[in-house]
Amino acid sequence: PIRKADVGDISNRDIVEVSAIEEPLHSVIVGFNVNILPDAKEKLQSTDVKLFMNDVIYRLIDDYKDWIKEQRALSEKAISETIVKPAMFTIMPDCTFRQSKPAVVGVRIIGGVARTKVDVATEDGTVVGTIKGLQSHGENVGEARIGMEVAMSIDGPTVGRQIHEGDILHANIPERHAKILEHELYDSLSADELEAMDTFLEIKRRDNPFWAK
Repeated sequence: PIRKADVGDISNRDIVEVSAIEEPLHSVIVGFNVNILPDAKEKLQSTDVKLFMNDVIYRLIDDYKDWIKEQRALSEKAISETIVKPAMFTIMPDCTFRQSKPAVVGVRIIGGVARTKVDVATEDGTVVGTIKGLQSHGENVGEARIGMEVAMSIDGPTVGRQIHEGDILHANIPERHAKILEHELYDSLSADELEAMDTFLEIKRRDNPFWAK
């Protein structure tokens, strides 16, 4: 939103006022057919204020819109990298390599992205452990995507008790993360991530219809 419109060159006071705005996307000065005063130019170097200047109004607007789009994409990427993403995977038959401490099983990713250090939930929503490691063709990997078959070590459960061959398991998405995924990042998820997300939400909302809403 535009906080104010001034007539005249960009001054040191303008830089100081805008630099006090906490929201990065609003810490912007757009100057049409004006100059920036020397003291303001010097002050600008020590702030996070973004300055757009042009004598052609449509170019000025296009530059600003492009920057906004870029900043929002970067923000979504940063958020996406820090939250637990949806994942759905099945334990393959005859692929139990270790029963417990940790359990090591062969899994096929059927939706989303499985990552290490993420809790694992069963089809009824029970959290049974945490993904300790993933291996593909004998190499450690940080994540596994749809279609991949990997060895997964899971701290917590015992194969034959809490988990079984043939089970479909899910990344246990924290409620706060689920809200962000559904309300802010939903359109950026792939088709298989959406399916995994919707399936997990359905599981969590069986007993609590308002979960993550």
